[in-house]
Amino acid sequence: MSAGSIGKYLYWSGRRIEAFAADNGLDLGPKRQLSIKSPGSIGGVPVPQVELAGGEKKQRNLRRAAAVIEKALGDQAVSTFADPPPALFAKGVGQVSFAKFVGGPASDKAALLHTRTRSTSGQRVELCLFGSLDNTAGFRTSDALDTGWSSSASQAIEELLQSHGRQNSSQWDDEESRAVEALKIALNQGITGGIAEHENRPWTRGYTLGHARNCEWLAEIYTDVILDGHRWDFRGSLAGAERIMVGVPLWVRTASPNSIVRYAEMRRDASEPPTRRWRRRLG
Repeated sequence: MSAGSIGKYLYWSGRRIEAFAADNGLDLGPKRQLSIKSPGSIGGVPVPQVELAGGEKKQRNLRRAAAVIEKALGDQAVSTFADPPPALFAKGVGQVSFAKFVGGPASDKAALLHTRTRSTSGQRVELCLFGSLDNTAGFRTSDALDTGWSSSASQAIEELLQSHGRQNSSQWDDEESRAVEALKIALNQGITGGIAEHENRPWTRGYTLGHARNCEWLAEIYTDVILDGHRWDFRGSLAGAERIMVGVPLWVRTASPNSIVRYAEMRRDASEPPTRRWRRRLG
């Protein structure tokens, strides 16, 4: 899978990736030594250039490490979504949305990613991925509006994540209902007023950070369900959902860094008079 040769990693779970490699005897390649060079001149006067190398500042070749992981997973990482659940890993290319995940004890550090795809038969698949804000790049988490609806099911989702889907002591005591709650959080968290007021306008909701198009992603899946069409009567943004996967992201990489949309900027533009907005964009 490749969305392009030039890109930017918007999410990278180094701890999970290193652990997976160690558990499976994979060589992710050497870490590169990072160095910092001093300026070649000060005030226009040339000075000897000094290079400082910090022993602890080493970085993986992320593109290479990702390729090693994908090769090791092979067909275990589903991409066509043609086979029935459960999937252990999933991968794809598409738009990925980023937000804070709030309501539970770890909400000050929790990230929520959402993407949508279709199987080869046309079935709509929703992926709700929960990770760490520390692994997120490209978005300033302080830019989110910390207001709006948060779900009472957030702790049930945290139990799902912590137990890797093996425990469920919540009132949403079957996998379909708990997965539906995860999707509600992904699509509706942070609303104020009615859901219809925010439809196709995610920047108007609290806790949302932004999205990026043309992203390749890989996720570990903890819960994978096909919804009973006679059981659920969805409205609005949830309408049409047929399969829900809940898990954790390993990485998200956009092949179009200029396609990153930061909702803080959209909110600022919406609140500014047009003349001020034009002056700011013209510099």
